[in-house]
Amino acid sequence: MASFATPQDMQNRTQGAIAATHPFLQTELDAATRAIRDHCGWHIAPNEQKTFRRTSPWPERVWLPAMRITSIDAVTIDGATISPATVGFDPDSGWTSLRGCTAEVTFTAGFASVPESILTLTLAIAAGGLGAPLGQTREQAGGVALTFGRAGGALQTAPGSSDVATLAPYTIGYVP
Repeated sequence: MASFATPQDMQNRTQGAIAATHPFLQTELDAATRAIRDHCGWHIAPNEQKTFRRTSPWPERVWLPAMRITSIDAVTIDGATISPATVGFDPDSGWTSLRGCTAEVTFTAGFASVPESILTLTLAIAAGGLGAPLGQTREQAGGVALTFGRAGGALQTAPGSSDVATLAPYTIGYVP
């Protein structure tokens, strides 16, 4: 799956300080994208078809792990094929009118393009990984000190962190 940002995005954002040809740039962009997707619980962008499968010992409602659901394309519940046209769903939360022990639902979801805040965070995480790969947060030489705002290429998930606040509108959760 493609990264949220390209090496050219990084070169443009940093005004050339990090070149698009940096040997580890694509790796850091991929890692930042994966960290964001893992935290949010879904792929976010682009708008694409996904298949959700679940097996449970008892019948449960089917909740699709995505936002921005644009269509339900195919449905099989407990071995029976169901017309997608008869399925009710909430495009923002992923809740459906489906219920069963086994479910396989093919659906289309996601933003058409990467939201600007996700692009910016991807670049910040990747730049942190390139700028402080050993996790340093401070350097000092004599009376001159430099403190980095982001150490290493990690998503900052502590309560109240700016990364968590940025990702809140894109993070899915189980809604009873």
